[in-house]
Amino acid sequence: MNEDGSPTIQQIRVENSHSGEGSILRAMGRNKAPRLKEKGKANDDYVAQHEVAASLRLLADQNALEVEERKCRHEEWAKQIQKEMDDKNMEKNTSNYTPMSKAYFDRKKEEEIMSLR
Repeated sequence: MNEDGSPTIQQIRVENSHSGEGSILRAMGRNKAPRLKEKGKANDDYVAQHEVAASLRLLADQNALEVEERKCRHEEWAKQIQKEMDDKNMEKNTSNYTPMSKAYFDRKKEEEIMSLR
């Protein structure tokens, strides 16, 4: 007996020698526990990997939405600037411009009028 009152390995083998396989089963049980523990760790690792992958997919989706929103805001901003430029062109008095500049801005005015119709 050990100090804590449990039987020693030799005593266990002697007691179980009648069954013929007791010591083998006991040894298999000792080996199985670490394998099950490793299997549990592997399952935990597998779950953790899937959680990380799901988080990364969520971040990618959020980034894609933010990029799309930014793109829409940029397009609206560009349209607003273009509209302001067109409005300024419509207000310009081209009577004292050079013939080439006058033709350019008159053409711009006509294009703007046609686009409004």
